[in-house]
Amino acid sequence: MPEFDLDAALRAVDEHFDTFVTELQELSRLRSRRQEPEQMAATADFLKSSVERWGGTAEVVPWEKSHPYVIAEIGGGEQRLLHFNHYDVEVEPTGDASEWISPPYAAEIHDGRLYARGVADDKGALLSRVHAAAAWRLSGQEPPVTSRYIMEGKQWLHSPGLGSFVGAYADRLAADAALWENSWCDGEGRPLLKLGEKGILYLRLTSTTLSRELTSQNTALLPSATARLVGALAALVNPDGTAAVKGFTDDARVPTEAELALLGAMPFDGAFLKGRAGVSAFRGGLSDSEAAVAIRTVPTLTIAGVEGGDNADDVTLGIPATATAKVEIRLVPGQDPERVLEAVRAHLAAAGFQDVALEVMASSAPHRTDHTDPFVGLVADTARAVYDAEPLIEPYTQWIGNQGVLAHLPIVGVGVSRADAGIDGPNEHIRLEDYRRGIKHVVAIMAAMAVAA
Repeated sequence: MPEFDLDAALRAVDEHFDTFVTELQELSRLRSRRQEPEQMAATADFLKSSVERWGGTAEVVPWEKSHPYVIAEIGGGEQRLLHFNHYDVEVEPTGDASEWISPPYAAEIHDGRLYARGVADDKGALLSRVHAAAAWRLSGQEPPVTSRYIMEGKQWLHSPGLGSFVGAYADRLAADAALWENSWCDGEGRPLLKLGEKGILYLRLTSTTLSRELTSQNTALLPSATARLVGALAALVNPDGTAAVKGFTDDARVPTEAELALLGAMPFDGAFLKGRAGVSAFRGGLSDSEAAVAIRTVPTLTIAGVEGGDNADDVTLGIPATATAKVEIRLVPGQDPERVLEAVRAHLAAAGFQDVALEVMASSAPHRTDHTDPFVGLVADTARAVYDAEPLIEPYTQWIGNQGVLAHLPIVGVGVSRADAGIDGPNEHIRLEDYRRGIKHVVAIMAAMAVAA
């Protein structure tokens, strides 16, 4: 049985909490937007210095198709806990900066909340993992586990460089379990433990029918690229919006009764979503409880955008020579991006659209950690103790991501924010007490891992 004083480490969180918050404010003042390489590099350097400040080692690694990665370690016991987080911000549309109660990168504290763009997704969660290891050092103890960190600076949302980076640094990222980037507590203060992510297959379809656009007086003689593309898209999707691709759902894993019970306990505000969308009912007439399951477990095909021809506000006379569309496919556990891609190719060919070109813009495999895995139970038990609340365990999620690159590990997503944190919108924030509890939760996870080993 390893010897350590968990209570002393938890006290250290309280004793040094102001220092931790100050460092989080400093990080949040860095404008780490993907379109600003100098700010991204400065943020990576800051994170390297932070790990070193708390007794660890870190390296900033430039990488293909990405802003720099930070790979780091704070040494401790034999068990290895990997922390995956990203430091870029503005993952989603950010809204109007004029609506903020303080400037987006001022990182000001108002009424016990720290307001900053990216603090909820994902800088707060990222730094809480470093501060958890620091708390053990500040209590005069070696951490009971070795913490390893991969901090990603996305250049593109789909992280095209992540797979090659993980492969190249597999030895330094080897671990017994992983905590994934961001999660939150619900309105009742119950922590959400996310056990998976959907995969994605993002395609560009291009129809080219002519070498150049010609006047539409030739429509009786020449093929239109827009007509061709619309036909191909119509072949992919049924009138009700479901995927028409043959074999599309063949490999999709069917949730177990136990998983459905966990999903049934998840809060889902159907009225809010319908009101936001301006609709009176969900597709297929799903109830809120059915919708809560469908949004997490059903693979989807979305025609994300169509472009072609002359859309000027005028009468124009031409046959479009080229037309393009973007198609987003969200994959659930059991599905393989390559198999789905081949199904789409075969379906288009069978429908007579083999001439429509397919380009893969992004691809990632779905991932699911079994809710019965001992690490999930460990994270849940420590959450009960720290939060004094029953955690919500989400065996499937609607979110897309790249957990598949670490599919050999049990992975649980935990965080330091709330469901109403305004992620990437005006007034994004975290509650300071949630940050305190988030650090303590990771401290407790470290202790429990050492005991369970």
